Amino acid sequence: MKLPGLFRKERTTIQAADAQDHAERLLAESLRVLGQVCAKVADAIESQRLARQGYSHNTYLRRTDGEGEDGGAKKE
Repeated sequence: MKLPGLFRKERTTIQAADAQDHAERLLAESLRVLGQVCAKVADAIESQRLARQGYSHNTYLRRTDGEGEDGGAKKE
């Protein structure tokens, strides 16, 4: 009667399940990190776009193109 062969099969099944669990955990964590990176890149692109339009970072938005006008009121 060969019982060690039977126990070895159980170990490989457990090892395969552990390997799959580890791979899934690693994939989930990688996707979370990728999401954070994408959010930071989107913020950087948006801040550059606003800076080109004359808005400073971390300040209230204000228009710089119509400073000489009377708040958008029509002049007649």
